[in-house]
Amino acid sequence: MTIPVELNSEEIRQLKELTKLDNEAAAVSQAARDYVRLRRLRELKSVSGKVDFEDNWRELESLEDDELGFPQ
Repeated sequence: MTIPVELNSEEIRQLKELTKLDNEAAAVSQAARDYVRLRRLRELKSVSGKVDFEDNWRELESLEDDELGFPQ
């Protein structure tokens, strides 16, 4: 898919410099992919440490031992 994007020469120069690509189209494509990746990483970071869990690992381990026939 192609879409027209209007950038001035300074923006293009910066994109080429940051992506280390000489081709303008390749630089814009790489910058867009990098942006999407960065946003997804930020979303993951924002939910980091916010997972609720039950502290019942001992009970679950005991149930597993019972199922496998391990002596207590």
